[in-house]
Amino acid sequence: MIDSSIIDLYGVSAVSASAGDEYDLPIVTPSTELNRGYFTNSYPKPAMGYLYVKDLLGDALFTKALHKYIENWHGKHPMPNDFFYSMNEGAGRNLNWFWKKWFFDTGYPDLAISSVQSKGSGYSVKVSSIGNKPVPVDLTVYYSDNTNEKIHRNIGVWEKGNTTVAIEIRTGKKIDKIHLGGDHVPDADTRNYDWTTQGK
Repeated sequence: MIDSSIIDLYGVSAVSASAGDEYDLPIVTPSTELNRGYFTNSYPKPAMGYLYVKDLLGDALFTKALHKYIENWHGKHPMPNDFFYSMNEGAGRNLNWFWKKWFFDTGYPDLAISSVQSKGSGYSVKVSSIGNKPVPVDLTVYYSDNTNEKIHRNIGVWEKGNTTVAIEIRTGKKIDKIHLGGDHVPDADTRNYDWTTQGK
């Protein structure tokens, strides 16, 4: 699970509230404080991108990549692409798919539970990315015995450009409800966040 104080709930709710509206511009867009999207583009959205990459790489590799950026640009005047390329170099991974979608492209974060299928070994939960911003997938699974389980997948599940991902839940227990969403993940529409066996 993502656990960080970098992003507070106000920032997440601000991004969710403005996601997809006319002021929701890409982060790398010239703007002023008069633009309603200035706050989210200056603070919460870049912080989320930073945190999601840290979640993807893990603490050690993220720190190595960040040190590479510092080594390359300490005392100089880097531009955004200098940060992205240095992070790629330091991590030994091409993260351009994420930098492009999160910082340069239009779009918004919007995940949904598309379907839940019972399988012999448990369940398969299909999560769709309705918007085109790659965000982590967090599921809370509530079982009929009053226990629950949290499942986390980092942004790497969207790396190939796919718009759906299958989350396999291996269990012999019956599921009552599945809830999608996490404290550090904004979403334009949370009405499709819950799946329940009631009525099924």
